[in-house]
Amino acid sequence: MKRTTKLSFYFIIFIIFGLIGYFMPLTGDDLNWGSYWGNNYFPQGHFLTYDGRYLGDLLVIVMTKVKPVAFVAYGLFSALIVFMIQKIRDQLNKPKFIGLFTASIMATFLIIAPKSIFRQTLGWHAGFANYVPSVIFPLFLLYLFIKNYDKKEVHYYRTILFLSFLASVLTQLFAEHMTILNCFISVVIWLFFRKHFYDGAKKLFNYILLGNFIGAILMFINGAYIKILTGSDSYRHVTGSSAGDTIIGYMKHTYTPKFLVVISIATLIFIGAVIFYTYNLKDFKRKIVNYSLLIFAAMSVLPFLVVSPFGSRCMFASFIFSAAIIAINFDLITERFEKILLPIMTIIFLIVGIRMDYLAHDYGHSFNTSIDYTNYQNTVDRGTYYMLQYRDTNYIWLPAPVENDAVYNSLYVRHPERKFVAINYWDWTDAMRKAKAKNPSRDDLMKEFDKQIKHKVKLINEKNSK
Repeated sequence: MKRTTKLSFYFIIFIIFGLIGYFMPLTGDDLNWGSYWGNNYFPQGHFLTYDGRYLGDLLVIVMTKVKPVAFVAYGLFSALIVFMIQKIRDQLNKPKFIGLFTASIMATFLIIAPKSIFRQTLGWHAGFANYVPSVIFPLFLLYLFIKNYDKKEVHYYRTILFLSFLASVLTQLFAEHMTILNCFISVVIWLFFRKHFYDGAKKLFNYILLGNFIGAILMFINGAYIKILTGSDSYRHVTGSSAGDTIIGYMKHTYTPKFLVVISIATLIFIGAVIFYTYNLKDFKRKIVNYSLLIFAAMSVLPFLVVSPFGSRCMFASFIFSAAIIAINFDLITERFEKILLPIMTIIFLIVGIRMDYLAHDYGHSFNTSIDYTNYQNTVDRGTYYMLQYRDTNYIWLPAPVENDAVYNSLYVRHPERKFVAINYWDWTDAMRKAKAKNPSRDDLMKEFDKQIKHKVKLINEKNSK
């Protein structure tokens, strides 16, 4: 019964996050990855000097071309994050009920992530491909550490050792800051804790250490990092904290001083509370988990004090590790009430999850309608393109307004010399409803929709001229 319940729960997580990936539109450089740049990236050798994120780049290319792959990737990697955090919690204390409360909290945290983080990870295929899968392996390392610490009679079959080694290499090919973090964790385990592991576990960690460094070498021998170090890369730099696009510069330019003060105070309170609470714990493994996750969160953003560019996507790992501290400890503190709290948290997750699937579907529908309408306008002889806006950009990464999206225009617009005019979401959706109400044929729908759009524009212009 428990096994079936757990499988059902993780399957629901898989579906909800999978649908987000399936419905989300291609935004920003997703369009490049899904077209000519992605087509030529590996065949023409661009990957040799672009970056060392070989797996992340391959994943985004496939996701932007094959929607079912986006569905599987979003669902699988999101569920794995939640699963690994629940497994860490289970190693601290055997759950008295089903053992899904931490998972339900984490699933909810993941889907209600701050908008700035969400839009550059779950709301952007390229951001997802690099920054979400890379979070899993540090959690896996922490799980192995807690599971095997001072544990005798540990034996891992050769197949497990090989797969762990392979995973430790491949995980290094997603995001640079997580590559560094994995190496840091493996080295710390080997230097300071190897005496607490018996032969089976020690061999496993040795294989992982070797794999992490092989993977790191494979990443950083890429020609892009030579250009970065020599200052000849036009996009990425190692510049110091005074640069406008390192983490400090990003915070200054993105948020108001008042907000930065509030965030700084909240961060210090959180760190202080975790340290104080953990210091007073008697359970050594709980201390290790809390301190480790806190260190992981700090280490994940530390490189961006000197490395640029920094974006909110770079805070995804720190957010997950911090949320894991809250989820695990809240579960352990309230474990007597799991029978009551688990259904409540699951319902909350389902509500926000279904809502996010709806929003993702709406974003995707807007994108597809925009393409259809742009293709129709390519056949019309006039001096204006009407570009359809999204309902909002709260949960999608849109680096430029729709009327100024150079990548989109290069792919879909045949007459770039024309004027571009943005049409408000509520105006064009109303126009579409009126167009469909006239029951035009499929071929005539865009023609009728265009008439409604021009009528809307005329009314707006008349109103503004008064």
